[in-house]
Amino acid sequence: MNDWGKSVLEQYPVTVYGMKKGRGALILDTDRGCKVLKEYTGSKRHMEAEDQVLSFLKEKRGLLVDAYVRTKEGELYAVNEEGTQYILKDGYPYSECNVSSRGELGTAVRMLAKLHMLLRGMDSREVMERDSLVGNSLVDDMEKHNRELKRIRAFIRNKKKKTGFELCIMKSFDTMYAQAEEALHMLYDSQYQILYKDAVGQGHICHGSYNQHNVLISAGQAAIINFQRISIQMQISDLYQFMRKILEKHNWNLELGSMMLEDYNRILPISKEETKILRAMFLYPEKYWKQMNFYYNSNKAWIPQRNIDKLKHAADQYTVRTAFLNHVL
Repeated sequence: MNDWGKSVLEQYPVTVYGMKKGRGALILDTDRGCKVLKEYTGSKRHMEAEDQVLSFLKEKRGLLVDAYVRTKEGELYAVNEEGTQYILKDGYPYSECNVSSRGELGTAVRMLAKLHMLLRGMDSREVMERDSLVGNSLVDDMEKHNRELKRIRAFIRNKKKKTGFELCIMKSFDTMYAQAEEALHMLYDSQYQILYKDAVGQGHICHGSYNQHNVLISAGQAAIINFQRISIQMQISDLYQFMRKILEKHNWNLELGSMMLEDYNRILPISKEETKILRAMFLYPEKYWKQMNFYYNSNKAWIPQRNIDKLKHAADQYTVRTAFLNHVL
């Protein structure tokens, strides 16, 4: 064990039998089970809000989550000699959700619905820093992103010599931007603003980063980790984020998309208006916007090949993504 690890772990009421390196953390075998030690760079107030949510899910609802382990002094974090903050959390010797396993994907979606349902039973008015957790309006985000798309297109148009990445943008822009505008107008025509305000008023808490890396599965049991991005907004945003990333990997498979929606809907029904909003989310070319935003805020003289590939892939999936929307939502 290195010196910082020893000095930090001495502050916790655990005995460590062994350890190994994980993704940006140390995975520990202790007398209190599997634990994870990692550096923390967020604010103490946000840490306290996250702890309130995790404690509610673990202690009052029995959900497997990466709850905080407090120090011997009762603190949520420990500090080493250099003043760096570290947190110790519950860990699980499970594997990340296998995106190739429909069984595990179904488990992950059902766990998400269960998580959302349980969180609706929590009084978020008591959560620390509640106002700072309120997520942005999707309408505001789409309007902002559309302005950015037009700005980037204008910038590229004015360039005399264009790179391969820029030529790819000019070739695909009109089609993708048309979907971005259609998605925004679909939100205008929906009850999104009403449902968004209702969700904020009722304090509907979202995981904020629900993906296959944060759902751990083993022998029929599942644990949910990494709640650092919790927010208060419409919970279908979690479902959208999870499904979009999975469907991109499966070329927007209609059967898989239908299965995930049905699995979620059986536990926490999705209303017709929520379905309309979900359709607008899927219609918006988010991955395409992300690559253009990356380009605009980076060194434009050289774009990594992987980002060029991502942009092309996002544009190439236009047809299958549209088919998914027409047949599933």
